[in-house]
Amino acid sequence: MKRSTVLQASLGVVAALALAACGGGQGNGTGGAGSATLTIALSSAPNSLDPAHVAVGPFLNYMDPAYATLLTRKADGTLGAGLADKWGYVGKKNTKFRLHLRKGAKFADGTPITATDVVNSFKYFQKGSGPSVPNFRPLTFSTPDSSTVVVSSPTPNPDMGTLFTPAYMGGAIISPAGLKAPKKLASATFGAGPYVYSAQQSVSGDHYVYVPNKNFYDQSAIHFKKITVRVMPNVNSQVQALKSGQIDLMYGTPDVAPTIKGDKSLTTLKKPTTWAGLFLLDREGTVVKGLGDERVRQALNFAVDRSAITKAVYGDYGTPISQPQMPGYDGYSPEAEKMYPYDPDQAKKLLKAAGYGKGLTIPVNYGSFDPSTTKMLQAVQDQLAKVGVKLKLRAATNFGGWINDLLTKKYAATVLSPGTGGEANFYAQQAGFTKTGIMNVFGVADPDVDAAYARLAAADPKSSGAAAKDLTDVIVRKALALPVSGSDTIAMCNNKLRGVQFPEGGAQLTSNTLWTTR
Repeated sequence: MKRSTVLQASLGVVAALALAACGGGQGNGTGGAGSATLTIALSSAPNSLDPAHVAVGPFLNYMDPAYATLLTRKADGTLGAGLADKWGYVGKKNTKFRLHLRKGAKFADGTPITATDVVNSFKYFQKGSGPSVPNFRPLTFSTPDSSTVVVSSPTPNPDMGTLFTPAYMGGAIISPAGLKAPKKLASATFGAGPYVYSAQQSVSGDHYVYVPNKNFYDQSAIHFKKITVRVMPNVNSQVQALKSGQIDLMYGTPDVAPTIKGDKSLTTLKKPTTWAGLFLLDREGTVVKGLGDERVRQALNFAVDRSAITKAVYGDYGTPISQPQMPGYDGYSPEAEKMYPYDPDQAKKLLKAAGYGKGLTIPVNYGSFDPSTTKMLQAVQDQLAKVGVKLKLRAATNFGGWINDLLTKKYAATVLSPGTGGEANFYAQQAGFTKTGIMNVFGVADPDVDAAYARLAAADPKSSGAAAKDLTDVIVRKALALPVSGSDTIAMCNNKLRGVQFPEGGAQLTSNTLWTTR
């Protein structure tokens, strides 16, 4: 697969985070299908209903009803049972992970789920283009018996169980019937979830309807007689639909979230999830020699007033951030957050010491399709100019254009619109800062990063927290990026809904299949 195609697929989920909306329901929520209904609004139709190709993020609202995953994510952030009822590492090297399938689980067509089915689904997923597919490609699988799958990784992974939760889609097992007709997977569902997609009641690109699956292993967990996901591109129209009861939950923006304040029937939830700023790609000085000097990269970090920029761009829905991880997530480092207070005089001193007292120019590409990103970057540009650093900006009007510009290697830094983050540090930092990371287009190797990443990969549960922070500290100390702001994911919903929350350490709402009504 061409690198541009892989990059497009791997980062599509991040672009989607700012675009979609989700919903709620009305009814008794007492278990079983009952009379409750759930309507979710998203800004975009899914790129596919195929687990191996879907762009996840908010698009999981299209996937979760029909595809049960091997493991789930509880509200407290820990792993929970799904199609697998037992799981864990084999040995102490973080390279083998065992999954035991629950007894009696079936696909929606009534076919029992076996270990062979799971492996076949994994192998199909490995050939896909979805954002988490690269995490699965190195894995191999074995089936000690019909109910057990052992997943092997060639290198240590301290958080392998996460790959089998909804956020990564590889654990959404596809039935043999689906694997035999892969073209149908784009527009039909072949899973084992509590619901099935009803093409008869749906209109592609407009609304998607899911009805109860009579073969789901836990009928008491089916809370709605129908789940509908509506495509509504205009966020203001979503707000009006929410207020009138046509939908029950949506993802908001800093502009529209304040418009429901005072409405006692509605609730707003928010959580810092993604950081926005510059990836300093050219860390060996290929395009801009100065960026190969750690002092120059540190100077950039001292020159930016993060608090002022964040307030101006995100208002009450942003957090100043000096590291590529968000508060409340694995790997967030209080120490790293103190490394670069706003100090333009220190920035000038470092630039002069590095031989750039008269300044330097850095070409940067970004996506102008995201207004917040544009506003943030323009503010950074103004502040860096005060210490003699000029940003020469290249705007792309769409995501594909941004990728094409990135791959030319003409730009020493880039901005990922609208941001990245919201996952465990082992996954969050791989893309941007390891030698083979999809965002590391210059293929820069850093021995300190590699060593810290290897320590985290091999860490046991007791030491993984400290190892994750150590990785963040190395990235920040060496100034491999210029983080500026953390932005919130905002959910706005009918307050009759229960179970709508952000799990600990996660950027996505709990699955809509877990929500109930009062």
